[in-house]
Amino acid sequence: MSPTVQRREFLTALGAGIAGLAGCVGNLPGSSGGVDRTIYVGAYHWGFIIVDDSGEEQDRIRLQRNDVLRVVSFNTLASQAVQSLPASIRDALPDHEALEERNAERIPDPADGDFHELLEEANEQYPDHSLAIMPSGQVHMGGGMMMHPVALPQNATRPIVRQLGATQRGDYTLSCLTYCGYGHPYMEIDGGIVIT
Repeated sequence: MSPTVQRREFLTALGAGIAGLAGCVGNLPGSSGGVDRTIYVGAYHWGFIIVDDSGEEQDRIRLQRNDVLRVVSFNTLASQAVQSLPASIRDALPDHEALEERNAERIPDPADGDFHELLEEANEQYPDHSLAIMPSGQVHMGGGMMMHPVALPQNATRPIVRQLGATQRGDYTLSCLTYCGYGHPYMEIDGGIVIT
């Protein structure tokens, strides 16, 4: 048998094996099937909003160990990405003024400068964000990260979708790792995901 025929037979057998395995992995954690929970995470200056798939805002998401979580993340300033979301999710998003009020309640006033002016400046100069999910209380980019940072630019046309396996028990913090102005250090939800 020539080397060409052997190679062709090998590739044919390999292709058949891969095709056969394709049907076996559908229910593994992180695959498209078997998602236990879907959440939508919107990044705004200087915070996040979590909405479940029914359109209800959530302060904290609770999962069981080994659940599969689908995270749909987006920048609230990315109008095309927001328009591609289900209507119930779009309707749940607070307007700019409501988000600014939330910030004023939880972020300390600047030592110099006006909070509102700094926010407007950040919207213009630093329109992009990111989302990482990491164990609460750990230094950014430390071990055990549940979701490595995904970029959430203002000009995105679609949300970013990731599927995560809830393999380690504990509390996880949603955090922005892209500098976005004065309130950047406060752009997180500590313990936003809890795995029991």
